[in-house]
Amino acid sequence: MGKFYIYNANFEDRGCKDSTIVFNPNTFFDFDALSRELLDFYRSFHQTNALVFIHCRNAVNVKDQINQNIEKILKSIPKVEEVFLQNNIFFISYNQIGFKIAGNKKFLKENLKDILNQGLANIFIKNGGLVESNGISHHFVFPSGTHSTKFLRTANVLVRKSEIDFISLNTLHIFKTVKFDNVYCDTLSISVIGYSIKNYLNKFGENKEINIESFQSYKGLYDKKEVFYDDSIFLISASTSGGLVNYLQNIHPEIKSNAICILFYLPIAKHSTLSLERVVCDLKKNDTLNYGIETYDTFKPPLKRCKYCDNNSTPIQILGDSFSLDEPVVNARNIVAEKHISTSLKNFVELFSYKNDIGTALKVSYIDISINRKKYNLYIDYAMIIENINSYEKHKKKLDAYIKQHVPAATKYIIHLNDDGSKKLAEYILLSLSNKTIVVKNQSELMEGDIPELESAAILIVASCVTNGKNLLYLNRFFRNYEEIRLVYFIGINRINNQLKNKELKSNIQYGLYGPTNASFIEIETINCDNSNLETPWEIELSHLQKIQASLDKTSTFITDRINTLNSFSNVQQKGGSNKIFFPSIKKEELEIRKNSAFFNNNDYYKNVAQSDVYFTIACVLNNMRNNQIDGLFQSSFVKNLIDPFVFNRFNDGIIQASILRSAKAEELNYSYSPKLSSDMLMLLRTFIQHFDEYQGEAILEFLYALGIQKMRLCKMDYLPLIHELKKSRKNEIIIFKNLIEKVYQASL
Repeated sequence: MGKFYIYNANFEDRGCKDSTIVFNPNTFFDFDALSRELLDFYRSFHQTNALVFIHCRNAVNVKDQINQNIEKILKSIPKVEEVFLQNNIFFISYNQIGFKIAGNKKFLKENLKDILNQGLANIFIKNGGLVESNGISHHFVFPSGTHSTKFLRTANVLVRKSEIDFISLNTLHIFKTVKFDNVYCDTLSISVIGYSIKNYLNKFGENKEINIESFQSYKGLYDKKEVFYDDSIFLISASTSGGLVNYLQNIHPEIKSNAICILFYLPIAKHSTLSLERVVCDLKKNDTLNYGIETYDTFKPPLKRCKYCDNNSTPIQILGDSFSLDEPVVNARNIVAEKHISTSLKNFVELFSYKNDIGTALKVSYIDISINRKKYNLYIDYAMIIENINSYEKHKKKLDAYIKQHVPAATKYIIHLNDDGSKKLAEYILLSLSNKTIVVKNQSELMEGDIPELESAAILIVASCVTNGKNLLYLNRFFRNYEEIRLVYFIGINRINNQLKNKELKSNIQYGLYGPTNASFIEIETINCDNSNLETPWEIELSHLQKIQASLDKTSTFITDRINTLNSFSNVQQKGGSNKIFFPSIKKEELEIRKNSAFFNNNDYYKNVAQSDVYFTIACVLNNMRNNQIDGLFQSSFVKNLIDPFVFNRFNDGIIQASILRSAKAEELNYSYSPKLSSDMLMLLRTFIQHFDEYQGEAILEFLYALGIQKMRLCKMDYLPLIHELKKSRKNEIIIFKNLIEKVYQASL
């Protein structure tokens, strides 16, 4: 769960614009755990200008402990930032009444309130504290009669102990002048804050019994007959009304305003200065520091008509900290060619797909060996593209034109990211330029002092493919003090998975001394595609097959051959999977796409395309549907958008079906939410099983595998007829997966 709470905070400070904050709720430091958690943190977040430790004042010699373990800490941080960061480590201690900044650092003192508020807001937002519907399928109705597509739910937020302790410490500081022996919580879910406060008081020597109680939100606290103990404080989980504190005092005049605290506050209808004084975290959007939550529309019929009701959206009642919802709203989503299969996607795949002499650049389950992270589900082999650039005529023509147009004559340095494709792109650019004195450096080898701070020049930052822009942000910060240089980011393929994240990256790295376009961002090709790199479908398959093989009395040749194929994807020459990425048909024929597919521009692809090209296309289609909050595959806690089972009937090529099954997320194939959809899927599965040796059932092993690993799920009652159908087959491959499915069913009983 994590012993530390780590987050990034931004400041309005010219000397230090951001910092990584490490909050330690314990009185000691576990440096092994800290190293692991920092490593995990920096896989997803960029390196900042400073490292700030917030620690308990009871901890002994914290600064000395950090210095003694500095190598262990910094090994988790990108090498390019180590020297700088070692000189920018700061300390903030805390006790039961407040925080104290070591060395009285001015930028920390001036920004402490924002540092803490950003940490609190980050916990709320990243843990799904803002519950949202898309306003199309459903919206929420509150006890007050207000309608909205969003609401604040603190119960979602209280997940990790270190984060709970961070919230409770800041809450305790709100009550530093109040004597209390009782803590009242408006919902049971936030009572953990009360217990954490109790632990803090014990930690700081105030060993007394604290009584912690909860009452029904919207009832108990607002009941005039309710009697509360003296010396009590009251925790309100969340509020969008600034008048809440005054309202409580009107109902219970015995409660003083300084005994009330709102954990999370977002002013929607009105603003109250009084309530802000009693707020732990102000969630209101801070445009300057780029954090917080935008305010949203609310409606209160009949005073104000609800536009969502008028649009046939389903109203879901909110009762306290829960919902009057027995089952989620389930929608079946179809793949519509005109809407979801864009011309730009078809053109991109056509550009980089299979070529007879070199193969395809679009592969699966691989990552460059120079990059220290997990494999990408979709891998674009840009090194191969540059090595065979003449085979990619359209891309070469565009690349050459962009080099001539966008690489400044004042360029003195080319810094490329630490992967083979970026290195080869940098070399290609250098060969295209008349100035051969330009210095080319690998990002991983770039050190402070390599480029003089007073250098007046252009620096070209080259990346083959950009998935999240984290490395570009590292370099952006590395050059933060170089006022006389101009940065030009030159990207071969920008493959960030949605337009919003793409826009955010560009705004972050382009902003500088001369405003929002201080740096140039040049991208040759752009595609929104899945960039997940936790566990690819093929890594998951390998793990499952190894377990199956180990459980068999006799080794299966079918399983052994498949394991060998999956292992070959890691070969540095092969660089991922391009063919044999799916189970073959029962007749041991590899799955192939037929003519007249809606996923390609014309029939030129027929017999001239790799399996991974087809998979790449389908994965991008589903990725774009996930980004569609209106009628796509966007998920919420109360609405489940599933892939319509009849998609597998419309797109009846086995390779298309296999691509959908592999690239879909488990929640998009969870038909157990709907008896109707589960029954529809069962009907199709029975047809595929009955015709397993014909084209209709050529992807049967992919379907059975998806069911066996529970990526696809049916209602409990639909497993028995499916298993009965499978028992009719004597095929070894089908028997293996039938046994897996039987285990899934038995586990559900």
